[in-house]
Amino acid sequence: MTRVFLSCSGSDAEPARRLTDLLQGSGAADVFWFQNPQESGNQFVRIVREEIENADLFVVLLSPAYLASEWCMRELDMAVHRETDLKERFVYVCQVVDTPRTGTGYLRSYDWLDLLPPLDDDKLNRVLTATRLPSSPPESALPISQPEFRNRQDELGRISDALTTRGGQELWLVLSPPRMGKSLFLAEVEKAVKQRDPTYSTRMIDVRAHPVTLRTNWVRLLCLLLDVDPPESATLSDDDRITIAAAVSNRSRPQLYLLDSAELLPPESVDALRTELTAIHRLVDRAGNHQTRLCFVVGSRHQDPWLGFGPSGGSLLFETLPLTEFKVSVFRQMIDEQDLRIGNDESQRWAEALHGLGEGLPALLVAGLRWAQDMAFISYEDCHNGRAFNKVARPYIAADLLAVQSLLPAGDGGQPQRKTVLERALKVISPYRLFTQSHLAHHISGDVAFGRALDEVDWDLNDLWEALSRTALLKQPTDEIWQVLSPPIRRLLFRYYHPDVAARRQAHVDAHQFYEKWAETTSGTDRGAVLVECLWHEATTLLLGETNNLPNRLPTRAADLTRTFSRPEGYTAPEFAGYVRNRLQRDAEFATLVRPHRGLFEDVLASVYDTIAGGA
Repeated sequence: MTRVFLSCSGSDAEPARRLTDLLQGSGAADVFWFQNPQESGNQFVRIVREEIENADLFVVLLSPAYLASEWCMRELDMAVHRETDLKERFVYVCQVVDTPRTGTGYLRSYDWLDLLPPLDDDKLNRVLTATRLPSSPPESALPISQPEFRNRQDELGRISDALTTRGGQELWLVLSPPRMGKSLFLAEVEKAVKQRDPTYSTRMIDVRAHPVTLRTNWVRLLCLLLDVDPPESATLSDDDRITIAAAVSNRSRPQLYLLDSAELLPPESVDALRTELTAIHRLVDRAGNHQTRLCFVVGSRHQDPWLGFGPSGGSLLFETLPLTEFKVSVFRQMIDEQDLRIGNDESQRWAEALHGLGEGLPALLVAGLRWAQDMAFISYEDCHNGRAFNKVARPYIAADLLAVQSLLPAGDGGQPQRKTVLERALKVISPYRLFTQSHLAHHISGDVAFGRALDEVDWDLNDLWEALSRTALLKQPTDEIWQVLSPPIRRLLFRYYHPDVAARRQAHVDAHQFYEKWAETTSGTDRGAVLVECLWHEATTLLLGETNNLPNRLPTRAADLTRTFSRPEGYTAPEFAGYVRNRLQRDAEFATLVRPHRGLFEDVLASVYDTIAGGA
């Protein structure tokens, strides 16, 4: 893989991100760019020298800010010296902001590639061509474009409306598991806000693009985000806060600051950042400059500890915006763009099959299409076999979903052992759509090795529960007493840990048995929730073994199962029947499971309601 050193000013981060995403997303290059060398002190020269020496290409993103940056000039000097030693082309120049050629020194001798706004895919691909990097797959394959901004218009509208409407929510936390398009979404938020209100100034900081030392230096990170001079101390005094708030207020314009990859920050830094950002937000509001508005958007895999109030109510609440999986329509759109010689019905079947293969996750969209392309789009039914799953989904699960950054907060000690324990816990809870400590206790009590692994990391049941609650794989936020794995991720993990039909069927049988016993300890509407879970496990078990007979068996089994659940005290039969029916009606996953059998979902609803209401 080609190694590219991307040399740019911090103010040109957007074109740098766009180019980096294209290079890395297409597999064309491994990209290094260093936005803020002053943060790493004396390490800067050594790190940059090593990266330039190991790079195959050095790409300049030229702008007046680049020419004014002492650090960028030092990078360029090193690159030009290496080009002289190599005696071949090493430096390439891309103009990202209109820059007069006078005063650019030896950069005038290079051809300047056009990355001026508006930045589009054609310009980016021309850079790939000029730098000899592959912009498309081999000729034997059909070209598949990288995922564009798709299927996020509702979320984008919600947040951009709030940010550009006076009185709208100004603090946002964008949550997503790994590679769900979070960084692209934040870039689209930035662009949408600028388009709606050109008076806005925006600034994006991606933690990944900065030295590791910055992650623990929250004062410098905060000042870097707000583009103010940092104090010399490691904390902020009252005077420091007022000085920063005054600098922001005196800009006399609405301002949006975006912080991406916040999951890389240790909890102490997150706590401090949340508290200080909201304290500065209060001071800016208090300043009374009606031309100034201060907004923050944070992107992270982890919800905690961004939510909630700080000491003495010292923090404001961040509004949470979870990113969900893509719908089938996005896969259909991508397939239609391939201009295949297949009919509409076949295209729809392929879209549904590929959506199921990757459970709609954006990270698996192109991977699934590449696999289908390799298979020449001969049989969409192959999407359901283990070979396709192993090719498309398994590498993503192992490398991303089960990565340390997804399972453990930054700075967590004993990571390898704790990660192993969490993976074991995810395996046992992957059959359940909702789980509590009782679920974990049940599996730990029946697995001596599991209990031993907990002891080795000095965890008890409460510690494991808290650790699972902090992973990036849970549905966030939740207002229930139980926890819920993000549904598409749970389905992927279930197939990952239970690779064949027999194993999956047995896992559902075991889960069903646990729920029936657990129901004896539940009361109120919780008993109705457990009944719905039992019905889902029953339907899945039958589907894995008696697909053709499902329409005849499931309504009868649903009625038999419902009779085993006694009505909770304090509820009439119609009330409890109505609650269970309403919960089932809102269960999209259950409805999708039985959708191939027309009318079956309605039959199950009627069977459950009539059984409860008729038993009054």
